[in-house]
Amino acid sequence: MIEVVDVAHVMFNVTDLERSLKLYRDILGFKVSGEYEGAVIWLNMGQYREGETLAFHDIGLYKVPHPAPEHARKVVGLNHAAFRLRTAKDVDEAAELLKANGVKILKGPLTHKEDNDRYIYFEDPDGNVLELVASTLTNFPDAYLSKTQRSK
Repeated sequence: MIEVVDVAHVMFNVTDLERSLKLYRDILGFKVSGEYEGAVIWLNMGQYREGETLAFHDIGLYKVPHPAPEHARKVVGLNHAAFRLRTAKDVDEAAELLKANGVKILKGPLTHKEDNDRYIYFEDPDGNVLELVASTLTNFPDAYLSKTQRSK
């Protein structure tokens, strides 16, 4: 069996890189780490040192010529990508910021019953569904990690 240790990155197809940067960089706070002009932009959460010449990234924006078809959410493909915030209050405040910036909110802020995450679902400018979440559980994630993960 292959042992996956982390999610390396997620790439989003977008039709307009600059329009997408207004959400991912300017509102969500991702940092641009590299780009192929007019084709792809890589972004990270700011965890890498400044001035690094390698395009270390958590997400990427890949320019495509055509928008998603109307039925895109009813066919096989990525359903959504979720990004973790520190607190439930951060999710609620993010919801207000997204609304104030005209971002299309799909659902929330509410709390998932299956894992007690506070959440909000919204769309990027091309209709890619994103979620912001934060646990409402005390001492998350430490109290819930397997013994193997706690010992690392």
